[in-house]
Amino acid sequence: MIQKPTTLLFDFDGTVADTLPHILHIANRFADVYGYNKVLESEITAYREKKARQAIRDLNVPLLLIPRIATRVRKELSKEIHLIQPVLGIREVLSQLKTQYTLGIVTSNSSENVQRFLQTHQMEWFDVIHAKSSIFGKSRILKCILKEQQLRTPEVMYVGDEVRDVEAASKTGIRMVAVSWGVNTRNTLTDANPTFLIDTPDELLQLLE
Repeated sequence: MIQKPTTLLFDFDGTVADTLPHILHIANRFADVYGYNKVLESEITAYREKKARQAIRDLNVPLLLIPRIATRVRKELSKEIHLIQPVLGIREVLSQLKTQYTLGIVTSNSSENVQRFLQTHQMEWFDVIHAKSSIFGKSRILKCILKEQQLRTPEVMYVGDEVRDVEAASKTGIRMVAVSWGVNTRNTLTDANPTFLIDTPDELLQLLE
């Protein structure tokens, strides 16, 4: 019998908050400053089919400048956080899950941005918010949370929208729910072999039932 999780960890950008259009717009503004390519509207779908590393290569983003670029994007995003909406349907789902599970957020966004977003939309239901910049090291963050919260891997399920989320969950040994409404497409996520793959927030409730 598969053990039901007690803790649900969520990625933030693209999974809970619809930040991706804003992040893309901000990143394009900095393209000329740091010498990488802009993402055109017509190219968005193609980039959603790529893993993070491939997208970074194709955009010619200087690897050494990624931390600096990420910091500036987060800072600019803080100015627009009041404009960002929750992913359609996620608020209602989270309000139901909160009555049965411990909820957490794992993100490379800033804790200030996350907190302001949650306060704005009256979604302060998360017991754990782990905000730390990590381009390719989410598995380390997940392992850290397990240790800090004294959780065993069967007790945790991770919900995210990118291939790197699936890879991090696999390395950590926890079950993964990949969502197709964020960064990566359903086809790309399927190839990464998540434990589960859903297309709407309501499906998360059905899955946990």
